Amino acid sequence: MIRKKARCNFTDFWEGFDYKNHFNFLLSEYEIIIDKENPDYLFYSCFGNDHLRYDSCVKIFYCGENLIPDLNLCDYAVSLSEIQCGDRTLTNRLFGWKDNYNPDLDAEKLLNRKFCNFVYSNNWCADPFREKLFHTLSKYKRVDAGGAFLNNMGERVKDKHSFLKEYKFTLAIENSSQPGYSTEKIFDPLRAQSLPLYWGSPSISSNFRLNSFVNLTDFATLDEMVEEVIRLDNDDAAYLEKIISPFWPYGDSFDEYYACENEKKKAFFRNIFDQPLDKAYRRTKYGWAQRYLKERRRIIQFDKSIINSGVCRLRRKLGI
Repeated sequence: MIRKKARCNFTDFWEGFDYKNHFNFLLSEYEIIIDKENPDYLFYSCFGNDHLRYDSCVKIFYCGENLIPDLNLCDYAVSLSEIQCGDRTLTNRLFGWKDNYNPDLDAEKLLNRKFCNFVYSNNWCADPFREKLFHTLSKYKRVDAGGAFLNNMGERVKDKHSFLKEYKFTLAIENSSQPGYSTEKIFDPLRAQSLPLYWGSPSISSNFRLNSFVNLTDFATLDEMVEEVIRLDNDDAAYLEKIISPFWPYGDSFDEYYACENEKKKAFFRNIFDQPLDKAYRRTKYGWAQRYLKERRRIIQFDKSIINSGVCRLRRKLGI
């Protein structure tokens, strides 16, 4: 099969990003040629504003954070948001997912594990609910915190998957509650067969079968949430029913579901790459959209000038 060539650039992504890992599903059909100066297609994320320098290319926003895409700035958007706008948007239900799932159906092993874990690196931008639930549930039994935040184990977790498999429950609390915003917080424990105690997306049932996790938003108070955890901790049959239940929302197997969702992503990008370049543009450059873009650029430049002047003052003060 002859692969179609696509001149691309990737910018404003997280540290350590490698497009060959995150866009490997495209590489069998397209030869990605990196062109940092004059790409035909610009992929960008939310960790910078370098994308504002680019204008005469098809711009594709790609993000796994709790952000709603700004379609005034991009032609297409792949995100966790459920926003819909014709062929311009795709809700990425596989963001950060692994394609392997090997469940253990040994009931005795599943039941005879440690109680609950909590693995978070920080809490600087998270809803306060996360910390409140940790402390409230800890009054019932010890919750092992293996990340940097609220760590009570001394050492930090090195292999998260192996760590989660040692526990009956995992506190799976998103940074915020937003429709569509569900991350590895719930998928990692599901893959490890550690029952997620989930709080986050109000539309989570679109991503996972409701009987495969505890949806904390079903309960009115923290005390009611903890009572449900205690019930499951002491009712082996009820716990096993949830932990063995398939979690993917459709398909006869996890592999079938994963393949179908992956095909949706491929079809989304085929629509972008397989039409003439001049037909692939979706954003407008005229009217108030033009004014909006200019204002965004002005604000970013203003912020940079403030930072640079501050650095200069600091250097003069230090004699550098």
